[in-house]
Amino acid sequence: MRRRCLFWVVSWLAIGMSACTTLKPPRQPQGLETAKACTDWRWIGISRHGARCPEIRGWTVQALFPQLAPASRKSDDYCATKEGDYCKERESEKVPSSELIQELNRFCVYEPADPKKGTKDLPFPLSASADLVKLDQDCASISSTDRELDPNDWKADHMDFIPREPETPLKIDKAGVRLAFLDTQPTEEVIPKTSGNSPHGFTLVHLARQLLCAPGSYTHCAAHITTQLALPIVKFDPKTFKNNEIDPKRGGYLGMPSDLAQAIRDEVDSWRSANAQQHLVLNLSVAWDGNLFGGLSEEQIDEMRAGTQAVYYALQYAASFDVLVLAAAGNQKIEPCANFGPLLPAAWEKTVPEGGRCPREPQKTPLLYAVGGVQHDGLRLTNARPGGMPQRAAYGETAVLLSVDPETVYNKKIYSGSSIATAYASSIAAAVWSASPELDSHGVMNRLYEKGHPLNFNADFWFDDVVQPAARLLSLCTALKLPCAPFRLGAASPRPTGFEISSRGSCQPWLYPQPDDPPCLNSNCPPKGPLTR
Repeated sequence: MRRRCLFWVVSWLAIGMSACTTLKPPRQPQGLETAKACTDWRWIGISRHGARCPEIRGWTVQALFPQLAPASRKSDDYCATKEGDYCKERESEKVPSSELIQELNRFCVYEPADPKKGTKDLPFPLSASADLVKLDQDCASISSTDRELDPNDWKADHMDFIPREPETPLKIDKAGVRLAFLDTQPTEEVIPKTSGNSPHGFTLVHLARQLLCAPGSYTHCAAHITTQLALPIVKFDPKTFKNNEIDPKRGGYLGMPSDLAQAIRDEVDSWRSANAQQHLVLNLSVAWDGNLFGGLSEEQIDEMRAGTQAVYYALQYAASFDVLVLAAAGNQKIEPCANFGPLLPAAWEKTVPEGGRCPREPQKTPLLYAVGGVQHDGLRLTNARPGGMPQRAAYGETAVLLSVDPETVYNKKIYSGSSIATAYASSIAAAVWSASPELDSHGVMNRLYEKGHPLNFNADFWFDDVVQPAARLLSLCTALKLPCAPFRLGAASPRPTGFEISSRGSCQPWLYPQPDDPPCLNSNCPPKGPLTR
């Protein structure tokens, strides 16, 4: 009880210390114990402007992001007197502003130096240093909405999953686009040939391979496909660090906002340092509930939890380089979970809080693009969230992975959800951008929407205050004017469209795949692995 009170005191103090904010209590549905998803052993802090992450006795501290100096070469004064690639990019607004770099440099990670000691035995960082203005627990939770594939019908399921692929392979020249999946699969620069602990990220990557690469090829593709680990946790215990397991070599099942924020920043920096592809597409088939942990109702960015702010500023960093980000709108959770509206970060397509410290001009373009899923009859997926359909949809039902041998599958697991739809949409976007590199990221998504097939319902949320738009099904065939079978919604063979949402679900979702794998919480781990197959 004392620790819970301390948490709320810290939260209110942090809000009160922020400039240009409105005090308001955090929204939390009744009966939900969100503390089960939040760690006592990892905290995300934000230092005051101009200060480094302060050292606190008994705690380890490190910067969340690689530190950059916004001064010197990256200043307006330098570009006023010198010439060079950086200054040319700055004129085209394809570099982060000095203000954004300063915001990224403020994020700190605090963990007890002795894992055996609890936070009650240590000086609390927020009260121990005037250089910290905010400190929040990092959080994680996950549940399952996938169903098992009947091995007798996988061929029919696969025929339904991508029923309108081009009849001829894509024309593949040099790949000018990098397509990165930030998910459960370990970080690799090439398409992985073996799955990590969770098959979720592996499934998404190989969906892209089936769409973008020559038959049977891992390298001759219309985009350079990579992975970046964003969900590294295999076992999770919010109270004790020693009971947690993080697997960077085989990936995990869930993650924390700091994990996602770091993955976004790392992937953008990897793309820039490689300097091999002109454009970058990020696929975020992960989500958290903004109504439980914030990110939707706040009026100012400074009011959001520190981890949520880290994800937001990492996305701003990506946007400064014209990186295209697509995010899954999210799937239903079991009762009594609230199930209305999109999840974050996809919900930020519609609106983001004002910020940082004071209001600014409204955004002219979306921070990212949300993707919803439909089934073979053109209707919303059975696990779609009410009020959670964006303008763009893609087929997201019964995803089956073919191996290089077309007579076998990689695994007997099937996914239906907005994760699959987002991977499909990201692959289409990468192919279109590779074919039309002169477009910017927003031009790519505008073309995909304009060439999409109108669906029989309107979008539930969209960017800007325009008239409610119709939802459209994105199509690789129409976007690239490829020869395909005639498009008829509902033309696929009649397959079962419904499945029960697993009773193992949790009402503490923070950062999990869409559809998500079951977690291995410390209390329910089977003896020989995190998943019961």
